[in-house]
Amino acid sequence: QLIANRQQAIQAGFLIDVSTDAQKLGLTFPVTVTKPLWEVGIAPDQSISEEEKTQRLRDVLMAFRLRIASQATLSPLIDFPAMLSMPPGGVPQPVPLFALIQPDEQNRAVATLLLPNEVSATIIPMN
Repeated sequence: QLIANRQQAIQAGFLIDVSTDAQKLGLTFPVTVTKPLWEVGIAPDQSISEEEKTQRLRDVLMAFRLRIASQATLSPLIDFPAMLSMPPGGVPQPVPLFALIQPDEQNRAVATLLLPNEVSATIIPMN
């Protein structure tokens, strides 16, 4: 299945739209989380409560927000640490995460939060 845009990736379940939660923390642009980050960092198992999922997501989004607030200029790829307990119930530790900031179809900024192993240094020509 070819995924051509962000909305298709959300519909296919590859990205989780967390824009509503991000807006509550003052982020003014759409934000998604990759499925691997969601499954490892936010909702690692079925026994985790909705309240804990919300807390873990808020911790990741706040870490991202604080990181971009401290940047003089934004690059397309931003690293930031988030305090997460992995596995849940463990002692929270800083977990390195990344944000990929790109323009959408209307040339507005959108962010995708992802795990370090999802980042590739490969540059693919667009034409």
